[in-house]
Amino acid sequence: MKKTFLLFIPVFLLAVFAAACGNNDTGTGLLGPGNNNVTFTMGVQQSTNGVQFTWQPNVSVRVTSLILATNGFADTITDNSNQLYTAGQVWAYPNEYTGVTTGQQWQFSFTGTDSLNQAYTSTANLTIP
Repeated sequence: MKKTFLLFIPVFLLAVFAAACGNNDTGTGLLGPGNNNVTFTMGVQQSTNGVQFTWQPNVSVRVTSLILATNGFADTITDNSNQLYTAGQVWAYPNEYTGVTTGQQWQFSFTGTDSLNQAYTSTANLTIP
């Protein structure tokens, strides 16, 4: 029984990894205590010393925290501006990233409130074109 269970773990992890590797550039709201209908479309643009990640919310939102992660690297951006980011508009923080290469898979986790002050947490994935 113990050997069967140990054999199941790698298969399960492989299935989870394969499901997460899709080229999904639109995230869905997850785990938020309020509005779970907030999604973001992600992109990338050249900047002076590297690249910037762009994001486009499907509804107007305030962002309090954005966590970007790939291959053991993570960066947390705290946004205390209380700015309402308009739905459908493309936005980018001034942070620049170097070493971003084609095929890299990034995950973005947004936390904040929508225009009605409902809390959300939303994740989005991006495979660098």
